Amino acid sequence: MIKKKINKLIYKSISPFLGKIVDKLFLTNLWRRGINYYHGFDKNDYIFNKNEFCFIHVPKTGGITLWEYVNKYKLPFYKFMYHKHNPVSLCCPPDNFKYVTILRNPIDRVYSHYTMYQEINDVTSERGLVHFLRINQDARNLYCQYFSGLINEHVDERIFTMALNNLKKFHSVINFNDYNNDIKKFLSSFNVSLDKYLHVNNKSEDYQNTYPLASDNEKEIIKKYNYWDIRLYEEFYYK
Repeated sequence: MIKKKINKLIYKSISPFLGKIVDKLFLTNLWRRGINYYHGFDKNDYIFNKNEFCFIHVPKTGGITLWEYVNKYKLPFYKFMYHKHNPVSLCCPPDNFKYVTILRNPIDRVYSHYTMYQEINDVTSERGLVHFLRINQDARNLYCQYFSGLINEHVDERIFTMALNNLKKFHSVINFNDYNNDIKKFLSSFNVSLDKYLHVNNKSEDYQNTYPLASDNEKEIIKKYNYWDIRLYEEFYYK
């Protein structure tokens, strides 16, 4: 109990506080590491049962809303503490385990992530989009990191191939651009008849059209930093 309280103090309070000072001085993104560790984000060695589903919740893809459906209808999902952002587990390969994810256009996902950081006054967004992309690992090819299970690694052809092959073996991939219809189909596989849609952190029932849009120039910048994610998205849906 004492160790738990000490860890909470260190990783939830002290580490982010000191990290923000370091980030301000050296233009880094260290403050989130401590708090991510405390919340258990980015673990790739967890183990779940084969009769459970595991949701790979990539940030800014509408995942909190899916968790609301899971909890409301008591679906047989592996429960992370909080709404954790974790990659595929290296201990539970998609060949033998049931994974679910939501796939959003990578450019829109990254831009939404960027605007969220602006809203919370994160230091990495203060100097603009390019600096944000340079500093934040989760703003560069995060799909490939999450779906390969190799989080915080530099994405190359090998990791891209692992990610795409894993994604093709997922039990369900919900298309963000057709969110409501895909959610309805997904829930029907559990014999859930959906009569009302849930939208967490969202003011409109037109789920995918309530986010800020990037300019053409911003889209081109994001493309340069997310080549592998864009390729994965296009190959999964269009090839």
